[in-house]
Amino acid sequence: MMLAGAAQLSAQEKPTEGLLVTMPVPPSYMTGLQQRSSFIIDKFWDTFNPKSSFSSLEKLDRTLDQFFSIAPYASADTVYASVHKLIDKVGKAKADNLIILARIAESKIASDTSEYISEELYLPFVDAVANNKKVKGAEKARYQAQFRQLQNSMVGKNAPDFEFTRPDGTHGRLSDVKANNVVLFFYDPDCFDCRLAKTRLAADIAVPTYINAGVLSIVAIYPGDPSDPEFIENAKELPENWVVGAYPDADRLFTMRTQPQFYYLDNTDGQRVVKVKDMPVDNIINTFNMILNNALQKASTTTPAPAAEAPATETPAEAPTAN
Repeated sequence: MMLAGAAQLSAQEKPTEGLLVTMPVPPSYMTGLQQRSSFIIDKFWDTFNPKSSFSSLEKLDRTLDQFFSIAPYASADTVYASVHKLIDKVGKAKADNLIILARIAESKIASDTSEYISEELYLPFVDAVANNKKVKGAEKARYQAQFRQLQNSMVGKNAPDFEFTRPDGTHGRLSDVKANNVVLFFYDPDCFDCRLAKTRLAADIAVPTYINAGVLSIVAIYPGDPSDPEFIENAKELPENWVVGAYPDADRLFTMRTQPQFYYLDNTDGQRVVKVKDMPVDNIINTFNMILNNALQKASTTTPAPAAEAPATETPAEAPTAN
């Protein structure tokens, strides 16, 4: 499957009438699902007319829905190439229509109501608006902000460093956290699901073991005002071995569709690579339990055992002196 979390829909389950394209038909010798899907995706936009198609947004929405329903079954390279083909066609015809295209793409693959989420696939649509000199206006600024968020927080990217304020008013930075594995936990003290996630993390018997061993840090960040009394009071309930702070501009750096929001970072060599995100707390716990168990086992087998002490020997008696 190409897109993580994609809904299990076949192309046949989506209506093909009323589309803005003529649906490609794979040749009969193609029998594999990925092969046939890749053929359709590759040629999907060949008959698309970018000049007339934006006069019927309902049909455009339906057409993009059809495209995204087939995309999970095609190869990744084919899908990305097809998306760029569409964007190139629209941009050359009328750059302002890229905003409409991005808006529809967001509803299909980057919103809370999307059947599946793919930031990697959504990024080209955002990029086309954010970095196009012909596109003007406030909506462009919105997509420029989204572009920065996606670039900062996509899986495989390096999470940005930032300064946070601790409950006692002192400051820290994400880069101060030296553990190789970091769970970045964005939460709201007033959020019921956040409180459940906090309780679940705090109750997991393995978490303090990993933290005390120095291989894991949990960084709990309130994306609000550090002087908020609720944040300061709630911080007292968090485990003492967690890193706790507030950072009001967190949503400018990180995508946060829901709260709690987890980012699991590989902090080897201080790179803070985003490995996992947008997962329920139990999945996060299972993931780092697996990874950290392996890390601890590896450490225990590679650390040399202390050298055995030589057995004690008695001092030899002095030889008798000849008279």
